[in-house]
Amino acid sequence: MSFNLAAIRRELHRTPELAFREEKTKLLILSWLRQISGIRIHEFSTNNGILVEYSRGEGPYRLFRADMDALPVSESTGCPFSSQNPGLMHACGHDVHMTVLLGLIERMAEQNVRRNLLFLFQPAEEGEGGAQSVIAEGLIQRFDVEAAFALHVASGLPVGTVSSRPGVFFGVPQEFDVQFFGKTAHAAFPEKGINALDAGRNFLSLMEKDVSDLAKQHRVIFHVGKATAGTIRNVVPNHCKLEGTHRSLDKEVSLRINELISNNASLTTKMYGAEYRVDFLVTYDPVVNSADLVEELKRACAETGTKYQKAEASLTGEDFGFFTSLYPGLLFWLGSGCAEPLHSDKFLPDEACLATGVDIFAALARR
Repeated sequence: MSFNLAAIRRELHRTPELAFREEKTKLLILSWLRQISGIRIHEFSTNNGILVEYSRGEGPYRLFRADMDALPVSESTGCPFSSQNPGLMHACGHDVHMTVLLGLIERMAEQNVRRNLLFLFQPAEEGEGGAQSVIAEGLIQRFDVEAAFALHVASGLPVGTVSSRPGVFFGVPQEFDVQFFGKTAHAAFPEKGINALDAGRNFLSLMEKDVSDLAKQHRVIFHVGKATAGTIRNVVPNHCKLEGTHRSLDKEVSLRINELISNNASLTTKMYGAEYRVDFLVTYDPVVNSADLVEELKRACAETGTKYQKAEASLTGEDFGFFTSLYPGLLFWLGSGCAEPLHSDKFLPDEACLATGVDIFAALARR
C-alpha cells in the first residue's frame, strides 16, 4: 500500500472546517489510518483530536503533531480542488500538515521502524485552545514523551528548504477586548452625554505612547483590528468596543502590556466619566525550540538533501508552545513554494513540499 499524498491533500483542502468542528476531517483521517497496520488509534472524548500510537517495545516516545482546523476565509485560488465549504478555507496550510503526518505514519509502519512514536492530529489551533484541550484530557500524558515535533508551511520559502532556530521561535499572542460604556445624547447637546467613542480614541492614544516606549526595549506589536461604536450619526455613542491583539516574545512583556491595557482603560474612564470592561481572551505560550533538536534538524537536512536556513524569531502565535512548555520541542518552517501570505485567500502551497515534510519528519523519528 502506498498513499497518494497529493490526492489526500486535495481531499482535505476541499473540506475545511473551523476549530472544534472538524467532524468530517476527523472521519477522513480515520478512514486513511484504518488502512495502516501496526498502529493503535485513540480518539479524544472532548474534541475531534486523534492520537495514533506506534509502539515497538520499551522506551520513550517521540510525538509528532499536525493541526486540523481551517479559517473563515473565502478561497480565491481558482484551483480545481478549491474549498467546497463556502466561506471556509485551509489558508494556513493545515491540510498540508495533516497530509505530511499521514505520510509519516505510513512510512514508519511500512518500514517497521523500531522506535516508539506518537502522532497527534490536533483540532482548533486557530485561536481556540486546541492544544490545551488535548493536553487537559490527559491521554498524551499516559506515554513517556521525550520530545515533540511540528512543522508549519512558510510563505515565501522555496520547496526543499526548512527554517528554524533554537530558543524562542514563535512569540506570545494575546487577544483582548476593551469596551467603554457612556451615555447617549443628541449630537447638538454633547455635554449631556458621555461619548464612549471619544473614550476609545483616548485609550488608543495612551496605548500608542506606552507601547512605543516599551518597543524601545522589546519586540512588541499592539494592534486593534476591529472597532465598533454608535448606532446613528446624530447621537452621542454610548458604547465603544475595541477588539485587538498584542504580540511579544516574552510572557512577562505580554503581562506588562495587559497591565497597560487595564490601567489605561481605567484612566480613560476617570477622564470621561464612563465605565469600562476589559476581557483578555486567547493567549499561547511561546514556542521555545530545544537547541539539541535544532541540531538534529540540521543533520536530518543533510541526510535528506534539504536546505537548512536559520530563521528569525517570529511574532506569529502557535499553540504548539503548550507542548514546548511540557517537553523538549522543535517547530520548523517548511518551504511551501508559495509567495502569497499565510491566511490569504490565495495561499496555496506547492504539493512538492509534502515529500520534504515527510522526509524530514521521518529522519527525526528514527533518531
